[in-house]
Amino acid sequence: MVLESPTASGKTLAFTVPMLDSLVRDPNAHALMVYPMKALAFDQREQIRSLCDPLGIESWPYDGDTDKEHKKCMMQFPPNILQTNPEYLNSSFLSHADKWHNFLSNLRYVIIDEMHEYRGFFGSNMALLLRRFFLKLDRIGVKPRIFLSTATCANPIEHAKNLTGRNLELVSARDTLRPLRHFLFAKPDIPEHMYWQIFQLRIESAAMAILEQGLQALIFCPTKKFLEEAFRRCQKRASEAGLNPTQLSPFHADLKSGERQNIQQKIKSGDIRVIFTTNALELGLDIGGLDGVVLAGFPSNIMSAWQQIGRAGRGWDKDAFVIFLAMNDPIDRFFVSNIDAFLNRSFDELVVDPNNEQLIENHLPSLVQETGGTISDDDSQILGKAFYEIARLDGGKPIKNYHPQFYLNLRGSFGQSYKLKRGSEEVGQISDLRRFREAYIGAIFTFFGRKYRIHSHEADAVVLVDAEPNLRTDPGFFPILHQNHIHDGLAYRDIEVFRGTLNFQLNFTGYKLVDERSDEVKDTKQASDALFQNNLHAVWFNISADVDNSEGLGALENLFRVGAIFVIPAERFDTSTWSSKKDGLTIYYYENYQGGIGVAKKFYEVWPQALEKGIEVAQNCPCRNGCQNCIEPAKSWTSSNAEIDKQAGIDLAKSLLDDGGKGPDYKFRGGRMV
Repeated sequence: MVLESPTASGKTLAFTVPMLDSLVRDPNAHALMVYPMKALAFDQREQIRSLCDPLGIESWPYDGDTDKEHKKCMMQFPPNILQTNPEYLNSSFLSHADKWHNFLSNLRYVIIDEMHEYRGFFGSNMALLLRRFFLKLDRIGVKPRIFLSTATCANPIEHAKNLTGRNLELVSARDTLRPLRHFLFAKPDIPEHMYWQIFQLRIESAAMAILEQGLQALIFCPTKKFLEEAFRRCQKRASEAGLNPTQLSPFHADLKSGERQNIQQKIKSGDIRVIFTTNALELGLDIGGLDGVVLAGFPSNIMSAWQQIGRAGRGWDKDAFVIFLAMNDPIDRFFVSNIDAFLNRSFDELVVDPNNEQLIENHLPSLVQETGGTISDDDSQILGKAFYEIARLDGGKPIKNYHPQFYLNLRGSFGQSYKLKRGSEEVGQISDLRRFREAYIGAIFTFFGRKYRIHSHEADAVVLVDAEPNLRTDPGFFPILHQNHIHDGLAYRDIEVFRGTLNFQLNFTGYKLVDERSDEVKDTKQASDALFQNNLHAVWFNISADVDNSEGLGALENLFRVGAIFVIPAERFDTSTWSSKKDGLTIYYYENYQGGIGVAKKFYEVWPQALEKGIEVAQNCPCRNGCQNCIEPAKSWTSSNAEIDKQAGIDLAKSLLDDGGKGPDYKFRGGRMV
């Protein structure tokens, strides 16, 4: 069963009541509840326990905060309900399934809450993990009821089937309940060299106003460092103003389990009024009296923004407020200038790819250990065709006393992550892809509104020093791109649209250091480096050389990227674009993860909607040639925003939509268009 319903509409009761009814009728039965984040699990735990206690039903958490003795006890004498996360489903319930036999052999319910959190890379791993789990249950003759829930998903049945590989039924209450919220989106007019300090001050002033007026709100901060500084300074200001500083509190993932749980209890009781948090409280915190939220900068994607917004207005007996203060960042400026497009956009169509061969290879050692290396034809119904076929061909034999589940990274991205260090202080992290493209040695690097110069690279870190706010670096890149394989293709009059894989080599040639006040080039550095990426899933558009509108290519590339933000739930750095004028006009939209996470496949299906949204955003902006409010800075490595002709790009986009609207003339089949 899949339930879609807005935040604070009773989803927890909807799946808890039938589950408890079943457990009361059969005292030997068990239920497993899987949550994506700890704060959500803790919040749900308290609600469910209040329902369980009068019924004599035991409900306990089993995760990284559970001590060793309690874990051992739960394995031997399992309670009726266990609450866990994907990591422990993988590393304990599957890796040590023999120790969980008493629990798993009587498992009647599996609850997967907030299923919209399982998307892209994490979601694709979750889909394979659930297939392994359901296969293990099938091997011991257990077929539990599966219940999934979501508040923000446009394709709940499709996404739930992709996640679980099961047939499901949908219960929809999408449009029945909507709280009243008042929105304020602000783009502060602050000089560049003073932006960060004044931005921090405005967030702190908002927090103090909330405290002084006796309201309760969450302040979502861009980094833990920002959070801690704002909290410390507001504590001092509260004491000086005669307010109660104990009503202020930080909340982030690095706090100890007991501290986090104590803070959550005090938030619910009203003892804490203003909470400085990261996305750690994005899900699940159910506070009926919460008056509002403040977004200090835009989250990593629109779905996260709506999850954060959804923490306010859950009491239904009063209005709630949402304040978004934009940082001096292109993405922030883009959304604050397009509030209507943000507020009125439809829910995301979520994507996962359980057929990703590289992810399947990562899960294969665990599957071998869990099945003893034996795969039968019947298993294909549970594993799915791709997982089953690879397991049959490359399965292998299990290794005694070896648990490969511990080495499986469910949430991380491909490639290494590096610390961002300013002196001895760690200010954040960066992927190897962004390190190459944006944090090369000498680069002016903007991180959450503050400019740094890249001083050096270490084995596991990128070293930063403060930079003048008026400087920027313009890198030189020379890409070499090879179309590797074509999966699908359609031809419409003057355009061809293909979905396939690419091999990509990006060569770094150096950079120019520019003073933005005068556009003076202060320094030029030559360099030589290259990044190789293979098997990147992509969609590309070949536009006939007969189309006399090549000056619109740079803008068209941007319109695709901007529009895709509104129709596909991808993180900011999940995808890239590139365009070329060689042999006609070509635009590539490709994933930054080898092996694919489903985004390119979805883009192939919805590119007309993405292009329509990109045109809408550009036309609503009064600029002439494109600006950071409607067309983001170019990433094609062959053009700059100064070379973008916005109107030519809009005209070219409309001609593509006109051709696409008439239907395809040819379809790619057997290596050719027929």
